[in-house]
Amino acid sequence: MAAKPTTPRVRIGWRTTREGKVFFLVTLGVGVAAINTGNNLLFLVLGFLLALVILSGVMSETALRGVRIERRLPARAFAGQVALVEVALTNAKRRLASYSLEVEDVAENAPTERRCYFLKIAPGARQVAAYRRTTRARGPLRLASFRLATRYPFGIIEKSLLFSAPAELVVYPALVPVAESALPRALGGLEVPSLRVGPGAEVAGLRDHREGDEARAVHWRRTASLGRLVVRERALDQATRLALVVDNARPADASAAWDEAFELAISRAAWLAQRGLARGAAVEVLARGVRSPLVVAGHPADPLWRFLALLRPVPAGTAPALASASSTARALVVGDLGDGQPGTRAA
Repeated sequence: MAAKPTTPRVRIGWRTTREGKVFFLVTLGVGVAAINTGNNLLFLVLGFLLALVILSGVMSETALRGVRIERRLPARAFAGQVALVEVALTNAKRRLASYSLEVEDVAENAPTERRCYFLKIAPGARQVAAYRRTTRARGPLRLASFRLATRYPFGIIEKSLLFSAPAELVVYPALVPVAESALPRALGGLEVPSLRVGPGAEVAGLRDHREGDEARAVHWRRTASLGRLVVRERALDQATRLALVVDNARPADASAAWDEAFELAISRAAWLAQRGLARGAAVEVLARGVRSPLVVAGHPADPLWRFLALLRPVPAGTAPALASASSTARALVVGDLGDGQPGTRAA
């Protein structure tokens, strides 16, 4: 999603670069020599150096002024994976271009790994760049502001401008695979044929072959007797309802190992949710006192991933009871099996 163009929040700031420090030392030396000797040529050189400083300040501020910034967040971001964030710069000036601009997207409690660089933005033009951001932990990532900086034109002073641009990106848990054998046990036993046509175990009837039908669906005996291609039409199975149970009650004496096991259980639940939906089940996640939305097969798992991304441990002493699964659902407990490693088991 794209954020609205931002406006400056604080005054323009500046710092001296490494090259700039050398330049100022040379300028100071020339000034001292000019005063001690009274040499007109040294005064001329000193005036030229000071003029470069003033010119650098004016041109760098001109490059920063009239620039608007927009951010476009990715549709999905998973913990531990690279996500691309787009940054768009618009030069609102009518006659002057902006040169050598660097944009840093500042997040709360998260370092900036990459920056976007724009060599030139013509008057009235808009340019888009992207940078890679990797978030190690699940949950909300709060982006606070943009830092727009330039060393144009001589590289002796870096001027910057801070733009307020609050935004939030919910980082989904990492998808940690679980043995496929856990799902057949959870999804077995509820494949009841419905009155609708679709992939299923029961044959609903025969019909003429259509373009796009699979060859394995052809009923060869009937085809041979009728002299034309006939395929089996199957009844769509009723969707199995899968409830993933994540116990988020944190014991009072829990250590860092429990926190790691809980995060791994969250990641495995995220993978199981995706696999359950892919195998035709309607999936929900149950925790202490809360439950996720029910997502039916054929829909993306984003509501489940978002629920897991925001799920936090609660103290065991005050934790409510686990949300109960419906009588027609297959419950799959995702948690610790007693050996210190999170796993899965059917409830």
